[in-house]
Amino acid sequence: MSTSYAQSVRNAIDPSDPRRSVHAVKQTVINELRETDSRVTVKSTEYFNHAFAPDLILRWPQDSGTRRVFLRTDPDPVYLAQDLNIAGSPDAIFFSLASSERATHPQASDPLHSAALASGALLTDADGLQEFIEFRREAPVVSLASSAILQGGRGLVQRREAIEVSRGIADGFAAAQVLDAPTTRSATQVIGEIFDDVRRDRLTRFLHAVWMGSGGDAGNFPAATDVAGPLDDEALAFLLDLDEITDDTFWRRIGRGVTLERLSSLVINQPSSNLQRLVSNNLDVLHAKLCRIVLSQPQLWDEQDGLKWAIDRGMLALQGDRFTAFLAGRREDLNVRAEDVDGISVSELVKRAVRHRIPVAQLELSTSRRTLTYGSDRIEDVAHDEELTDFADVLGPTARVNAAIASLPGVRNLRCEFNSLTGHGRTAAKFPIVELLYTALALMVDLTEEERDKISAFLSLPSLSRLEHSETLFDSEDLRE
Repeated sequence: MSTSYAQSVRNAIDPSDPRRSVHAVKQTVINELRETDSRVTVKSTEYFNHAFAPDLILRWPQDSGTRRVFLRTDPDPVYLAQDLNIAGSPDAIFFSLASSERATHPQASDPLHSAALASGALLTDADGLQEFIEFRREAPVVSLASSAILQGGRGLVQRREAIEVSRGIADGFAAAQVLDAPTTRSATQVIGEIFDDVRRDRLTRFLHAVWMGSGGDAGNFPAATDVAGPLDDEALAFLLDLDEITDDTFWRRIGRGVTLERLSSLVINQPSSNLQRLVSNNLDVLHAKLCRIVLSQPQLWDEQDGLKWAIDRGMLALQGDRFTAFLAGRREDLNVRAEDVDGISVSELVKRAVRHRIPVAQLELSTSRRTLTYGSDRIEDVAHDEELTDFADVLGPTARVNAAIASLPGVRNLRCEFNSLTGHGRTAAKFPIVELLYTALALMVDLTEEERDKISAFLSLPSLSRLEHSETLFDSEDLRE
């Protein structure tokens, strides 16, 4: 293992140059804080080892709360207890610069832990935080704890406690997947002891979601707190970043309440096998208003790995070898520049509509001098009209289809704009992403039959038929209320 942070702190101390030592020690602690929680922003103050003025200020995105970090050079538990009395509060973290082996006397640990719990403060050190960092390399789910410990940890959390918390969450995650109530209960107890109410509820809801996703009954979940709230974005993102979970039933239960907007806002590592499973098993509940297609040319050196889901520029996207189709719930969420291409000929539009069996209710055509609309007073498919062919012949070979109105099931119309390769509804109506993607791609991209068949198969629900009567994560009475 590389040099520990505790050793780096000791190496940073240079008695011959106190000012340089202070800067080096602070920077080492800042580096460890950032590795413990990549979301945290750390601001250094002008103070060092002050009685009540913090050395560092921690902030998190989309959270108005902060935590004050007090660096302490004296490991004596008597002095640490005094510090807790002076500056101890839920927003305080006392970071001992001494290693955990000598930071507290064994007989003093429990009173110090009790004092820290009473004030809501966190008392930790370099060895304690490093355990979270090291443990999550073997069990990525521990990232949930390392992320939460700085923001909402409390009590004495040195090496021993950090190992207990890390192991408890890792074992609890594994136990919830197999509905092991005693081990899951132990994990919720560890969570309740070390974290404040907000972080306790988030972590417990995560285990609850895994329990429910694995087929457990909500009433049998072994936790003393109310966990009826939804799985938050941070926990969902961590779940997607874990090693692939191949249980489709699990992902269907997890995803029934996930919206396109929420999914698009997640920041995850990609490509993500779990994202593929989450989206593919919940296609029937994901809706979008717009689809914008961006064309690409496959390169000989690119790996052609077929269709896959991705989160790109704050949007859920379907990526293929020759295109990326971006989905958005609102026009202002469509964060990708539109293509600027010519429309297609009437004969090409008819060929695509017939080949892919898409009814077309109306066309907008243009020539070098005129713009025309062709449609029907009744709701019917005009792509088969003989008059349309005659009309196109009269307009000449320069006539282009700029837009077409495709008729979708349920008396819904999708406007496909060929110049920008954008499909959208006429009003605020949203479409199931399966219908939106298939129709937009089939009309606005010159798909081969093989590509069409692959898209059709990819946009199917692999496990809907066997799951349509199974209980989902959002079927419990508590969650419906």
